[in-house]
Amino acid sequence: MFYRFGQFVVRTWPLWFLGWILAVVVSAVFAPDRDSVIKTGEFAFLPEDSPSRVAERLYAQAFPQESKASTIAVIIRRSKAGQELSDADLEFVDDGNDVDDPQSVSELRGRLVRIAEEAGLISAEQIAEGESVVRTYRDKTIGQFLMSSDRRATLVVLDLNREFLDAANTPLVRKVEGLIFDDPEFRKSCPPGVEMYVSGTSVVGRDMLKAAKDSAKATEHYTIVLVIALLVLIYRAPFLAMVPLITVAVAVKLSINLLCILAKYQYVVLFSGFESYVTVLLYGAGVDYCLFLIARYKEEADQGIPARQALIDAQGYVGAAIAASAGTVICGIGMMIFAEFGKFHDAGIAITFGLVIVLFACLTFTPALLSFFGRWVFWPRMTAVSKVAKTFVEADNPEGGWLQNLWDHVGAIIVRRPMQIWLASIALMMPFAIVGVWFYTDLSYGLLTDLPVSSTSVVGTGIVREHFPAGTTGPITVLIESPKLDFTQTQGDDAGIPVIQELTTQLNGLRGKLQLADIRSVSHPLGGDQDLESAGSAAKIRVMTKRAIEHYVSADERTAGHVTRLELTSEVDPFARDSMEHLGRLEAEIRQRLPEEARASAAVRVLGPTASIRDLKHVTDRDQIRIDLLVIFGVFSILVVLLRQPGICLYLIVTVLFSYLATLGFTYLSFWLYDGDNFAGLDWKVPMFLFTILIAVGEDYNIFLMTRIDEEQKRFGGVKGVIHALSRTGRIISSCGIIMAGTFASLAAGSLKGMSQLGFALAFGVLLDTFVVRPVLVPAYLVLLHSGRFGRMGRWLGALPVAVPAEVNLPLIADPSTTDVPEPMNSLG
Repeated sequence: MFYRFGQFVVRTWPLWFLGWILAVVVSAVFAPDRDSVIKTGEFAFLPEDSPSRVAERLYAQAFPQESKASTIAVIIRRSKAGQELSDADLEFVDDGNDVDDPQSVSELRGRLVRIAEEAGLISAEQIAEGESVVRTYRDKTIGQFLMSSDRRATLVVLDLNREFLDAANTPLVRKVEGLIFDDPEFRKSCPPGVEMYVSGTSVVGRDMLKAAKDSAKATEHYTIVLVIALLVLIYRAPFLAMVPLITVAVAVKLSINLLCILAKYQYVVLFSGFESYVTVLLYGAGVDYCLFLIARYKEEADQGIPARQALIDAQGYVGAAIAASAGTVICGIGMMIFAEFGKFHDAGIAITFGLVIVLFACLTFTPALLSFFGRWVFWPRMTAVSKVAKTFVEADNPEGGWLQNLWDHVGAIIVRRPMQIWLASIALMMPFAIVGVWFYTDLSYGLLTDLPVSSTSVVGTGIVREHFPAGTTGPITVLIESPKLDFTQTQGDDAGIPVIQELTTQLNGLRGKLQLADIRSVSHPLGGDQDLESAGSAAKIRVMTKRAIEHYVSADERTAGHVTRLELTSEVDPFARDSMEHLGRLEAEIRQRLPEEARASAAVRVLGPTASIRDLKHVTDRDQIRIDLLVIFGVFSILVVLLRQPGICLYLIVTVLFSYLATLGFTYLSFWLYDGDNFAGLDWKVPMFLFTILIAVGEDYNIFLMTRIDEEQKRFGGVKGVIHALSRTGRIISSCGIIMAGTFASLAAGSLKGMSQLGFALAFGVLLDTFVVRPVLVPAYLVLLHSGRFGRMGRWLGALPVAVPAEVNLPLIADPSTTDVPEPMNSLG
């Protein structure tokens, strides 16, 4: 099939060449702006039935008047330790005048209100009526919580009506930063000795989006640079390096354009940073496929076959292997489509879609480019295709190069001492695999830990934590819903306020145990131990009760009076690993402290950063198990169909799993040593992407090795065939492994720590597979198997009926002119 397809492609190569160029141009014309079709957010990708998403919908329904979905916080503090904010400092923050007062032009609150008005967050009419989206220490509801206990710092909070990772927040964040850091008039009016910082969830989101975009650009740039450098270094032929580079660049551009078009019509969902994953995977896999085709093309040309026929023969020989190899990667990564977490699901679709396109490009566009360059593709080391071997192998590299010699020597050592080599390789990897298993769940779910320490939001959040409880940066909201209780009533059988008063009083008594800094509710609107009854006169109690009900009880007609909320400030960092356990204990305590008659009818729901992170952990933990099993089953099935040796296929799966665990452990130890006390664990995305990619890519190389072993064993027998295949495939697979590792390493070029960890892990994992698993663990085991070391079990494990003795002297490659191996032109061998 592939021979005939190769004939068709080579004979019509100008049409394929023009067709691919035209496809890229047309798709670029119709593709929308990438940012316009990106779905932002992290927790927005959680399943709709996640507890935190259910709580968010109930909150939006019960409190529609609440505009805050994210915040911008300005921190004002005195720089000297022990020096409190003066009256003049506080007047600068909020002088209490109407924002329309011309005298308050330099007042911080007034300037922020004007920015909010320009952004459409509040209208002039609302401002005139006394409404505000800017909260300061003068705010009657939460003002006291915006002043630090040491009175050295105060917060000014601007409420936004969009999720914190919404790109639409970026212009507003920039305006606030421009005011605080760059406005000379405003800075001049700032009291001497006062420092100002910017933080808040919207600033965190802006920094995340910016870091993701910068990382994507850096990844794409460094990927191209690394691929060019490695191709030129290894092959030392500029036109040859251009063929895979042009092929993959065209495939990547077309894939991203088509994905954006599909996202425009809502056929797929794209997340911020998806292009980094698509670019890296397509460059890594696509370059490999191109090089295997080029290597076979050169192999055929070395035998004196005319260029066109050599290209057709190459397509016929390796087309099936390339398709099968790509099928393994597509199957492995495609299993992510079955993930519950939307970002994993969407990544599976996008990457798989791109891999299909790059495979088709390698089978059509690469032959077209090779036909276009003709005999010049190997310039400057040849004058005719049929003289490739004499031109550069004999004259320039008569001994085959150190990389070829390496694999010849490795093969000879494996034949002499297969058991020792096998056990030594396992012993070398085992400590790291144990670390990988031990710390498998030690992951970081914090958003701030993924950002550079110099980011505006990270610096600002650090200042907030110096003066305010840790939970200030991510408060906990508890919703209590009961159809049998009316939380606007203080008396009667259905009165809900007494229930909340009793609950809040009990929780206040447990604040130390529950690590809570403050609790506010409809019965304790000012926090602390001050309930409504302690407001003073009856008139004040009535006024305060009315305000508390307006703020803490639902007024929506569907839930009116039956939903109330508690606002909790924790002493635990909401992004810390132990915050999830703390939230679980807090939930259990609240349910237990509700009166028994209310407990039966009341539903308790929690929302906030910690609740969302907990759901993220639960969903991704389930996804990890599901996808791991599906990837293993899918790849194993493909191996069995291709190799028809279940025992050996099972061993291949085990070796790649072992390599994955060793890579995970080595990555964990490396970043633990590098970051020291700041290390919060590997990013939560690393295990999933590392597993699917490493398993798929690892078996990708195994397929090339095993298909060659099968070919050589038919000629030389069991043991001898294994060593011949190792020698024949060593240089090209090693070259491809180095290029793929370099491609994955480009993920570390960005500023997001999670991407850096993933890039490091993938690069190390590919190198480990290329230089240890594939050339040592697999051949050593096969030599043991085919030499009869497993006795009667060998038959069930896949040993050949007649084993060739290991003592046979193997005619390893000594004369390159007699070999039919694809030999890359390189300085590495």
